[in-house]
Amino acid sequence: MSSTKILGVSQPISMAAPSQKDIQLNNSLNEYLQTFKCFESKEETCQRVKTLSKLNLLVKKWIKSLADVRIPNGRQVDAGGKLMTFGSYRLGVHSSGADIDTVIIAPRHVTRMDFFTSFKQILMKNPNVKELQAVENAFVPILTMTYSGIELDVLFARLDKPTIPENIDLSDDSLLVNLDESSIRSLNGIRVAEQLLKLVPNRDTFCQSLRAIKLWAKNHGVYSNAMGFFGGITWAILVARTCQLYPNAAPSKIIQKVFFVFSTWKWPFPVVLKQFGCVDSKLANLVWNPRKNLADRYHLMPILTPTFPEQNSTHNVSKSTLHIIQEEMKSALEICDQIQKGNATWNDLFEEINFFSRYKHFVALTINEDTNIGFFESKIRQLVQIIERNSQVKTAHINPRKLKNIRNESTWFLGLEFTENAKNLDLTSEIEGFKRNMARQQAKGIVGQIQLDATYVKRSDLIKFISLGDLKRGRFVKSKTAVNRKRPASSGDSTETKKPRVIDMSAVDSVLLKLKSNQ
Repeated sequence: MSSTKILGVSQPISMAAPSQKDIQLNNSLNEYLQTFKCFESKEETCQRVKTLSKLNLLVKKWIKSLADVRIPNGRQVDAGGKLMTFGSYRLGVHSSGADIDTVIIAPRHVTRMDFFTSFKQILMKNPNVKELQAVENAFVPILTMTYSGIELDVLFARLDKPTIPENIDLSDDSLLVNLDESSIRSLNGIRVAEQLLKLVPNRDTFCQSLRAIKLWAKNHGVYSNAMGFFGGITWAILVARTCQLYPNAAPSKIIQKVFFVFSTWKWPFPVVLKQFGCVDSKLANLVWNPRKNLADRYHLMPILTPTFPEQNSTHNVSKSTLHIIQEEMKSALEICDQIQKGNATWNDLFEEINFFSRYKHFVALTINEDTNIGFFESKIRQLVQIIERNSQVKTAHINPRKLKNIRNESTWFLGLEFTENAKNLDLTSEIEGFKRNMARQQAKGIVGQIQLDATYVKRSDLIKFISLGDLKRGRFVKSKTAVNRKRPASSGDSTETKKPRVIDMSAVDSVLLKLKSNQ
């Protein structure tokens, strides 16, 4: 097709148009997504719009109140400021009940400290606001809340401008000058969303494909940036790159090709959507560059944002999560191939997987209160990375889904797979080291008091911790699971990503895992 847009850093793999079979599969895909509430009702859409409008008005009043006392003749100044959306909501792929990612764009007289003090106090007094939490020391500092029943994540960006006009264009790189790194990262979400929509040949195809991939990732436990898997932006970049490589394909085909392209990708070769521009800026150190930045050399699955400064959206990925993501993609590709042949259905691909059927050994991580959930979730991956360094641990797999234990406390489960020769395994030092790190941050006032309990649980004892409904939720995987299949050898694998051979879990039934926790 001569009119097809050629986008990306390479020529397309295929320019083929959808076949009649692709169109039929696409129709059945759309019907399936409808049943999973991947599309919200008109009433819910209206409620979201009203909520964002109310919160935007609250932001403007807050910024104006600070201008009145901090700027000469501030009462006569229209300082502006606004609340902007990004992520799934901005891309138009949010599902029913999903949260909304937002950023407050503020002028120079408003600081991040104001955001976490005076603005937070305003929210605490607002009857529409529930479950307000602040995570000030996160990689991207954030407030989370429920406003009029809708979950919101709120970031903050302070521009070096006296006022913020309503029609501000955040794609202008010059706006990043003199900004702190947290503000740059907060703006990155908006800038990436805008750029993504410009870098795909067909927006409708991109959006429907992304809806499907997000549903699959959530139901297979590989959707959580905070816990070391892929977040929404990362999945969007992978879908966008696939759309570039197959610019005329239908969503039913794009889904299959996402798994084909990235299950065979030669990590840590980076995924990019466009060529980098010339970097002659004070912000050059923020651009992902393993030649200059030591930390970037240790990134296992670099997937780069398409706006300046280009950054890795997967810096949280660990050895274990890399392995899990790759194996899940390989399994998904096999199912997609069967769907194309008519031997499987979309339900076989999207059905939720039962996490507890994957492993025989678990660590239950429980905290005593819900006010610090956001902070704790952002730190769990550190425990995973600590544990997977143990030579007797083959895989440490955190379930991103938070559960309630029988005492109604928030609990996360870490599934463990041991090496063949593991015996008398003791993870006490790893757990205690993680607790000490949490205690240090509490002592510095970074977060309130959290009482963490870490308990070893055999699969047969899980019923003592969680409800039967949670224990049986999803499809049980059999012996040939995505996480237990042997990974084919590849000459292009790096030493960091090469996987050990598969272990028969029955060989470690007698392993003793000793965890001590301060009560």
